[in-house]
Amino acid sequence: MSDDKVSSNAAIDAALRLDGDPDKVRAYYDDWAQNYNLDISDAEYSGPAITARLLQQNLADTAAELLDAACGTGLVGVELHALGYRTIDGFDLSDSMVEQARVSGVYRQLAGGIDIMHAPQTYAPGGYAAVLAVGVFTLGHVPPEALTVLLQLVRPGGLLVMSTRTHYYDQTGFQQLVDALIADQQIELIKLLREAPYNKDGAGHYWVFRKSG
Repeated sequence: MSDDKVSSNAAIDAALRLDGDPDKVRAYYDDWAQNYNLDISDAEYSGPAITARLLQQNLADTAAELLDAACGTGLVGVELHALGYRTIDGFDLSDSMVEQARVSGVYRQLAGGIDIMHAPQTYAPGGYAAVLAVGVFTLGHVPPEALTVLLQLVRPGGLLVMSTRTHYYDQTGFQQLVDALIADQQIELIKLLREAPYNKDGAGHYWVFRKSG
């Protein structure tokens, strides 16, 4: 990545410059946990609200079991709870972020210290009606292949609802992976919002996939 700032917020900009190494990402978010919500609020972060509404448009059953992947401080869970969903689990790489999420009181179960790329070692295959991943597919965090890992946790016919930052989408092979999964009939693209609000520094794409089966 160039030295040009990606975000006007110093903490967010630094997060986008992580190299995806789980130990570095964990340490960074452990340190950031106390101030994360304030920084994100200042950045006018709309990703959790938009993603939760996309789920609501495609999953009416508010008793469905949901998994908030890389849940951070629980912003997505709070939005889901406000829409009536009550069976929400979450995990994150950072224990400190999970402790912040626990304060929200909206999760059934929370777990820290879990790397997305190894999440199937903790969660049963096909265990959830929907998996959400917001603020995850962004520079410095996970490779596009994390999409295939998260799909393992979705039941056949279930949903994966997620965001991608535009600069992540432009600089990775995310679209190529999506095209391959669709061609292989592993997923169906139900909804795509392109160049939608993400935060005051830029836009994002929002995706709703249905797992085949």
